[in-house]
Amino acid sequence: MVAKFSVGPSSYGDLRRVRQFVASARMALQVLSVMVDFNNWQKARGATGKLSVNEGMRSRARQSWFWANRFVLGIAVAPPFTSRHDEVNHGNAVDFGITMPDGSNRALTTAEFAMLHAIVESRGGTWTGANFGEPWHHEMATRAERLAPYPNAADLYHGVAAKPSKSTIKKPTVPAVITSPGGMLMLFKAKYYYLVGEFTVQKFTAKADAVPYSQATKRATKVTSDRMNRIIRQTAERRQSTFGSIDADLQKLIDDRNL
Repeated sequence: MVAKFSVGPSSYGDLRRVRQFVASARMALQVLSVMVDFNNWQKARGATGKLSVNEGMRSRARQSWFWANRFVLGIAVAPPFTSRHDEVNHGNAVDFGITMPDGSNRALTTAEFAMLHAIVESRGGTWTGANFGEPWHHEMATRAERLAPYPNAADLYHGVAAKPSKSTIKKPTVPAVITSPGGMLMLFKAKYYYLVGEFTVQKFTAKADAVPYSQATKRATKVTSDRMNRIIRQTAERRQSTFGSIDADLQKLIDDRNL
């Protein structure tokens, strides 16, 4: 029996609502962590749709059918059992898409693909589709992880992680930095809370809103106004150079702080 580890349901084509799999528990955590990171980025910038796996492991019967009908379907497909989607020999390939609120599927935008490739690489995967014109095709467990996967990645992905109790959201005695799926949550003078990602900075005024983003251990540190200003400027520069624009929330922060 082939070992299979779930990475959630697909919303793509004939696989809609069909659960997708990869070949190891570690790869499943990597994929789910990629989706958690990406979806937090989507939410922080106000974008619609969540990252999902269009197709993971592919059965040998499905591979054979695709190969036999490739000319009718007008698709490029690897010979049977040579694809990294193959459920027996590999099972480490995943094709990503976006699941919309109504359950439909769409392709990622250019900016979304750029972010996806970077996140996958940090989580131990590679955008191998670059070699054959498929921006959605990635292969996991192909490089060293710069970021270890979230142990509770499945819960985070499905949005069932336990919410902090009242005792965990009391006013901190010192400012803190909390490593989180969405980036780094910075508490500034115990008044404002900034969720800092690679390309976004999101401001919270209520800790009850900010703390649910954190899923890891706190470490005490001081976040000065000057440091916060530097972080906002650097984030804006990265976003501008990568995407050619600055999102509305980040621009508002820049304006509010006269940067």
